[in-house]
Amino acid sequence: MEELQAEDPRDVPDYEAVLALDMRGYSKAASHLMSPMRTNLDAMVAAAMAESGLAEEWQQRKYWGDRGDGFLLAMPVRRLWRLVDPLPEKLEAALAAYDAQRRAADPEIRVRMSVHVGPLPSDYHGDPMNDACRLLDSGAARSALEQAKKLDSFLTLIISDAVFHAVVRAKRTLRLTASDFLRVRAEVDDKFAELAWVHVPRRSPNDLAGLETPAPVEPVAEPSAEAVVPTVQPASKYHFGQTGSVTTEPSGTVNVYQDGQRP
Repeated sequence: MEELQAEDPRDVPDYEAVLALDMRGYSKAASHLMSPMRTNLDAMVAAAMAESGLAEEWQQRKYWGDRGDGFLLAMPVRRLWRLVDPLPEKLEAALAAYDAQRRAADPEIRVRMSVHVGPLPSDYHGDPMNDACRLLDSGAARSALEQAKKLDSFLTLIISDAVFHAVVRAKRTLRLTASDFLRVRAEVDDKFAELAWVHVPRRSPNDLAGLETPAPVEPVAEPSAEAVVPTVQPASKYHFGQTGSVTTEPSGTVNVYQDGQRP
C-alpha cells in the first residue's frame, strides 16, 4: 500500500475566483487601432472595478494573463460575488458612455465576460483557468453577445454553474436574482460542454429568447424574490474625447485623450 505523505500533489488547493474577458471583433480591427482599443478597455475595467469595490484586486493582482483582446484574472474567492454583481453593470455603463461619444471611425468595444471558481495551486495552472476561457469562447457566450448587440447592449456575462449556486442562488448579489439569468449549455467543440448561465445588463432573459445554444434555454423562476432591474450609472460620469490614450482618475472617472494631448 502506498505510504501517504504529509504533502501530496492531490491535496486540494485554495479556491480562487477567476474572471476572463475579451473584446468582440478585436482581431478584425486595423492594427494601429488595436492598442487604443485595449488601452480604452483596460481603463474602463479599472474604473468599473473601483466602483465595484475591487480597486485593490485590480491594482495588486494575484494572477494576470494577457490575452491580447482581453485578459484572465484571479482574485480571492471571498470577492467572487462582486464579479457577478455589480461589476457587469458598472462596465456596461462605461462601455455605453464610450460608444455614445466615440468617433464614427473608431471601433466599437463590446465584450464577453466569464466568471468561474475553483481550486488553484500557487502557479495558477489548472482546470479553473482553462474552464473560464472555455466559457468565454463557447458558442453560447458568442451568441449571447450577438443578441446583446441587437438589443443595443455592450456586454454579456456568462458564469459557471458553480458560481451561479455560490453567488446567485445563495442570494449574495446586490440586485440580480436567479430570474435575471438564462440557463445555457456552454460548449467548445471537443473540449468543453457544461451547464452555464448568461446575463446581459439592463435586459431580461426574455430578451434573449432567440439565443441559439445546443440545449434548451430557459429562465429560472424565483417566486420568493422579486426581480430587481439593475441600475446603471449615468453616462455623464464618464468623460470621453476622441480615441487615443485613456486615464483613470482616483475618483474612478475615465478620460480619453487624442494621442499627444494627454496632460
